[in-house]
Amino acid sequence: MTASRAPVPKRAIYERIADDLRDAIRNNALRDESNQPTDRLPGEAALADQYGVSLGTAQSALNLLKHEGLIDRTPKRGSWVRKVRKKFLRDGIKRLEGDSEHRFMLADIDTRKLRIRHFAAGARTAEVHEEEMVKCFGSHMRLLYRHRLYEAGDTPVSLATNYMPLYLFTDGGEAVQRQDTGPGGIWARLAEAGHEVVDADEYIDCRMPTPEEAYELQIRGHTPVFVVYRVAENDRGQVVDLAVIVLPGDRWRLRYKVWKKRQAVVMRQPFSS
Repeated sequence: MTASRAPVPKRAIYERIADDLRDAIRNNALRDESNQPTDRLPGEAALADQYGVSLGTAQSALNLLKHEGLIDRTPKRGSWVRKVRKKFLRDGIKRLEGDSEHRFMLADIDTRKLRIRHFAAGARTAEVHEEEMVKCFGSHMRLLYRHRLYEAGDTPVSLATNYMPLYLFTDGGEAVQRQDTGPGGIWARLAEAGHEVVDADEYIDCRMPTPEEAYELQIRGHTPVFVVYRVAENDRGQVVDLAVIVLPGDRWRLRYKVWKKRQAVVMRQPFSS
């Protein structure tokens, strides 16, 4: 007896056009009017004429490739194959091992360096609709925040925002609101305030960017982002730092170790953020 399989649904015409274009992109088979290699795709009118379909159907085929991240489209200018970037590597293994030479957000696969393009800090109240913040701190707690936009060269590559309860700092958290928080970063400042981080979990979502994120990162709205939530606790189980890191999916890879046998991870020293 053989297991039955669900029937393969019939593909729409625009999907079949997209299949042809996708194959041409992957096989470097796109050609211009002079039959020379090109990274530009045929326009909607040319596709409609070639396949005998409406302009709307041709547009749907191109939009499908755009949402897959294969091409970029600009109104009145056309569609191009998206250039493949060499991705940054956020190395969770080195961070978990406490390697001070690979600070959080600076662990990379090569010598490229990230630097802060924009920095902002202050105090605010957790809003009811902000699920992760409410889960960690409650809906009306006053929080310190520090927000950074990182870049490599002239390209924005990540957003990172940390939230910490204001009441943890008797001095109002003056140090953690500076761009340079000093040796050891904000976890060292938390330890000095009597709230040393002893444990941290990370949760990763993948979604489309908000308009604000797309603007800051200079990405198009159809480029998905990784959202890393890092929740750090002190020895009393209190959340003392929530980090929200937004990484464009076309610019980053995330690396973690999956242990064959359960092993304890020893944190030798605070990490910097």
